Amino acid sequence: MRARVLHVISHLDLGGAEEVAISLTEQFGGEHAFEFFAVGGIADNAVGQAMHARLRALGVPVHVGTPLDMKRGGLPHAALKLAKLLRRRRPDIVHLHTEIPETTYALAALAARLSAGPQPRVVRTIHNSTLWPAWQRIGAWVEGQLGSATVVAVSQGGLRGLHAFRVRHGLPPLPDCQVVYNGVKLAAPPASAPAEQVGSGVRVLFAGRLEPQKGADLLPAILERACQLTAGAAQVTILGDGSLAPELQRWARVTRLPWPVRLAPPQPGLSGRLAEYDAVLMPSRFEGLPLLAAEALLAGTPVIATDIPGLREVVPPTYPLLAPAGDVEALAGRLADVVDVPARYRELARGLRGETERRFGLPQMLCGYRRIYRELLRVPGKEASHERPCGA
Repeated sequence: MRARVLHVISHLDLGGAEEVAISLTEQFGGEHAFEFFAVGGIADNAVGQAMHARLRALGVPVHVGTPLDMKRGGLPHAALKLAKLLRRRRPDIVHLHTEIPETTYALAALAARLSAGPQPRVVRTIHNSTLWPAWQRIGAWVEGQLGSATVVAVSQGGLRGLHAFRVRHGLPPLPDCQVVYNGVKLAAPPASAPAEQVGSGVRVLFAGRLEPQKGADLLPAILERACQLTAGAAQVTILGDGSLAPELQRWARVTRLPWPVRLAPPQPGLSGRLAEYDAVLMPSRFEGLPLLAAEALLAGTPVIATDIPGLREVVPPTYPLLAPAGDVEALAGRLADVVDVPARYRELARGLRGETERRFGLPQMLCGYRRIYRELLRVPGKEASHERPCGA
């Protein structure tokens, strides 16, 4: 009998955590019986619907948490639904991805523990290097509730961020934490036409949530300053959605930037199109281990990024296109360099393909999580028949 694994995610929508959970399900589907609990539901956009379609194709149930805002009753509502699901489905492993799922599970577990029967093993994957940025007190409580969980971080930066948070709140260190880098593979090139171009020149891409964490608020200043630093032509594509979308749309309508700018919603299967761009711009303030950076290098596309925990682990120490977080002048300068000589930096990115695939390819991630699941499911004196060796 296959072990039952329940992934708890924030929602089916744009995000590296959701992609990791789905990738594990696609690769381990023959070994375990997976289900998903999406705290905030399934996004009504192309990315959310594409993720849901991938899970439907695998026959994986997706349970929806709540339509309510997290700060307006959504958390307890989702936690009650998760508690009922835990009692009904009795998963062997609950795999939590990011803070909202962890909070939801901590609340649900309080109710679920009142019922008889064995409790599930819990895996936490730490997907960020800055934890609980808006929920410090709640985070400290959740950390206390999840002290017995197996902890996996997607980067050394994520692991250090977790330890720093616990130290600040007087919580004891967690034993046996480990790092499993996110695994990536490029989607198959789409059969449809290439990505729409908005002009001539170097093709620059920003793709991600339009939120301050991703540095989306800095895009106008970076682009305008970069244009002043180079005489080269460029075209800019911004793919994403979030709280800053209206502000960026207004800017795109009134800016005198000579580079054409196109804003569009997130696109599923973007990794299969990254080779169509000459540069990916990532001005993030904090990250865990961004899939996009590794995917871009795997596609041979240079990444202009901030020198922050998690992101700096994707590139070698001498990588020339990093800049301090929040430093508009430095980020604009790196972008202008790429616009001036795009061929040089594309060659640089192509030279990093082999190392990127070795460190961040799917096999290493699958090996790490297969080992973790196997250890959690092992019965003393008996190896579970539904497991297979790492790398098999």
